[in-house]
Amino acid sequence: MDRIERIKDALRSLDLGSGVAVEGRTFVGPADAMARLGELEGIAESLSSRDLFALYDKVMAHDGVFEEDINASGRYYAYLAFELKGATPEDKESLLSSALGDLVEKYGKDAVLTHIPERIAGRQITEALTLRPESEDFPAYYSKARTAYAERMAVEELPKAVLASIRSEQERLLDAYGWTTVRVQEGGSECVEICGDAYLLTEPGVAAVEPYRELWAAVVGEGPERFYDIDVATDGEYPADQESAEGRYYAYLRATLKGQAPADRRPTLLAALPDKAVASVGPAAAELFRETIDGDQVTASLTIRPEAEEYPSYFNAKKIEHGRERLKKQILFNVQAETIAAVERVLGGVRKYIILE
Repeated sequence: MDRIERIKDALRSLDLGSGVAVEGRTFVGPADAMARLGELEGIAESLSSRDLFALYDKVMAHDGVFEEDINASGRYYAYLAFELKGATPEDKESLLSSALGDLVEKYGKDAVLTHIPERIAGRQITEALTLRPESEDFPAYYSKARTAYAERMAVEELPKAVLASIRSEQERLLDAYGWTTVRVQEGGSECVEICGDAYLLTEPGVAAVEPYRELWAAVVGEGPERFYDIDVATDGEYPADQESAEGRYYAYLRATLKGQAPADRRPTLLAALPDKAVASVGPAAAELFRETIDGDQVTASLTIRPEAEEYPSYFNAKKIEHGRERLKKQILFNVQAETIAAVERVLGGVRKYIILE
């Protein structure tokens, strides 16, 4: 079963309407995975609207690092921290469960409480490192400005820490599955492949993107070198070095659209592409291709700049061969990205779903 047929088969058993959106991506898949993913997303949404900061007590911590100074007297710092209310771990859990009672009842204690940090690490609140005083002298060294800043940062960091914990659990869940992306047009029922991606489109949508499918198929089928000349370019910059004011040189690979002159390149490209697709898309078909693309450096090493006719003796044959393959892949990547962007414009927007397999 090829990829598109496999996706079609998967879509028959999936309800796209039951997909779960996570950070701009909509996932569909097995019912148990969707239930857990949706539960975590519900917890994240609910906690984001709560004043979680009210669940913590502010504490001043004095167990900082004491660095030795030149007089061996030591220096100190104090910092602000926030700990869940409660004298014992049992008290903390009880108070937290009570404060988030509706969520605990809906999702379960473990599902909710595990994402609430017991302690929020604080920030230094001493104005500067000073000679260490006795414990009772600490308050005299606190900075009001630093303390206010530490509180503001804790208020901002707490929801971020909670969300990061939930996202981490979601990622562990999603990593247990293979991912297949499908872009869906509203009302779409026909699955087609465009630039290696699967699309579920309406009948008019399929007709609208068919020219772009033909253009991409031509590029993949005939290969980048059907449309580009790949040569070594020697018009790089020549920075001065310590040995010679003439500087050093480099040479690199460059892909250029075929054509006798710059003005001939776009017409030559259009003539090489499928006639029917070009007739449908028009001159914009040429805009899917960059005129020039620079690739890897191919000199064995930077050397004193020779005369022009001596350049080839400095080229590294292995680097040219390797760089040529890399440049062909880059051409395909560029054309693919431009083609997908053009398809998105033609369709007027599609929704991306990720099928968990």
